[in-house]
Amino acid sequence: MSIDVDARDVLRGIQHTHIVMPTRPGPMTLAYPRWIPGEHRPNGPITQLIGLRIMANGEPLAWRRDTADAFSFRIDVPRGVNRIDVRLDYLSPARRFGAGFGKSPNVTPGLAYILFNHLLLYPADARADAVRVAASIRIPVGWRADGALPMTTASDGRLALPETTLARLVDSPVLASARLDRTALPGRSFPARVSIATDAAGEHSLAQRDAGALGRLVDETQRLIGGDPLDDYVWLVGVSERLHHDGIEHLASSDVRVAPGFFSDPSKRYQWSVLPHELFHVWNGKFRRPQEMATRNFQQPVTTDLLWVYEGLTRYYGDVVLPVRSGLVSREQTLDYLAFVGAQLDRGRPGRAWRSLADTAVTVPAFDDAPFDGTAARRAADYYNEMLLVWLEADMLIRQRSGGRRSLDDFCRLFLARTADGAEVAPYSRADVIRALRSVEDFDWDSFFKARIDEAAPQAPLEGLTAAGWKLVYGAEPNPFLADVEEGSGIHNLSTSLGLWVSEDGEVRDVAPGSPAFAAAIAPGTQIRKVDSRPWSINDLRASIAKAGAGPLRLDVRTGTLDRQLDIAYDGGPQIPSLHRIPGTQDMLRSIFTPLAQPEGDNHKEAS
Repeated sequence: MSIDVDARDVLRGIQHTHIVMPTRPGPMTLAYPRWIPGEHRPNGPITQLIGLRIMANGEPLAWRRDTADAFSFRIDVPRGVNRIDVRLDYLSPARRFGAGFGKSPNVTPGLAYILFNHLLLYPADARADAVRVAASIRIPVGWRADGALPMTTASDGRLALPETTLARLVDSPVLASARLDRTALPGRSFPARVSIATDAAGEHSLAQRDAGALGRLVDETQRLIGGDPLDDYVWLVGVSERLHHDGIEHLASSDVRVAPGFFSDPSKRYQWSVLPHELFHVWNGKFRRPQEMATRNFQQPVTTDLLWVYEGLTRYYGDVVLPVRSGLVSREQTLDYLAFVGAQLDRGRPGRAWRSLADTAVTVPAFDDAPFDGTAARRAADYYNEMLLVWLEADMLIRQRSGGRRSLDDFCRLFLARTADGAEVAPYSRADVIRALRSVEDFDWDSFFKARIDEAAPQAPLEGLTAAGWKLVYGAEPNPFLADVEEGSGIHNLSTSLGLWVSEDGEVRDVAPGSPAFAAAIAPGTQIRKVDSRPWSINDLRASIAKAGAGPLRLDVRTGTLDRQLDIAYDGGPQIPSLHRIPGTQDMLRSIFTPLAQPEGDNHKEAS
């Protein structure tokens, strides 16, 4: 196939595609990608496909959408035709309307993401890793572009990508902008860079100190996993208020979308975990992939039951271990983050009493549009944060049982290292995970995971923190990580005290069953109008919580058209989470956070 993308129409947010593909006479079904790698859901933005036209020998071919599958298009190829021309447009939405990167803006007047899975039809019965594709892109004059696949400029101004497989092309997005800054990182393990694009004047470059930390991140990751290093890696970072702020992994790149201030505002530093998280996915998720997620093409459904490995192990290493080992974040920031995570699972997820961790992974395709309200009772994607704590406990078990000679790092080297045969995907099963762990430490890992993943567990798995010499406590001590999350989200998290989440204007966003707020019949959507007879403010609510014990906390609230005055019996005071050392124990987090790679100034080249 050949695919030519015209991405110049940025003011209208329309990307035009011309596809030429070989065919043979007879019935044929063309497919629009439905199951998108990394999104774990059937999120293909089929509603944004417009202007579909199919031609054969210059004559239009009639197409019919499959009545049972909106992502399939049926045609009848006439005799004597050996290729067809397909033209279609992708309409980037003005605002987010659902889960998935195609259901949020990809184009602004100043930047554009070219995501090939939004821009193509392909033979529905084809293997994505067997179809060869030659792709080219046209971008506005004066713009620059970057992506994992190298691009050369043709005489007509097109950017030509090397011929590759359809699977690889879909996993190789391109970022283009008039303001695109590329920064090569000083890591010694493999070439890596950060490309930052902005849609307005302002922040679009990486500070030298941050480039150094990301270079160390590259070295720490390679030293941890070992095996054949990558040929190249690039973070494609789009900075815009108009984008939905998130990140997604690809084979040799990541698509990261952030708000202005991401690189310069210290209060947004907690969001930087997206960078090591997506990098770690190159090995855990892209190379080593659950066998039911290594599908034939983009129409075959994905089974998500092993996301506790795919995402959970990545949350442990990508969001905790590697950032602090590389100096991307401080040890203190990481302790605050662990306290935040532990508290949310300890007090903010009463739904854990009825729903297993495994079920939060299995239901991903069906729960992608679940609202924020009800999260405490329903649970969310806890295979991320809860598995962070479970993998920490597994790490501590290996360290303790081996007398410190082995750790979960050894499992990563054994299980995730890329092999010399050049395979892009090495599928695995749950049994493979258990077998690899047993080879590192002889232990009943099957029972270990069954108890923590497959069974509903009313108590949060805090044993790993305890084994590491730390305990989760609640009190008035500030948690800067929690404060930054509240500032960034606009939602104040009082789940550990009153049991509610409330917005800046006093709207209750969620309530934890069993909490004081729940006992007072406060529900999501309730508006807090007064606090102890004073007009609503979050500061007044916090002040009243702080002096709890001097009498009931009085709230004037409105639910729908019903006004109520509530006296809530609460005497717990502030319940802000933090981690404290357990006296007489060894600080094992210090060992976990110790860098593996050679320090700067050592000219010894890392062995692959």
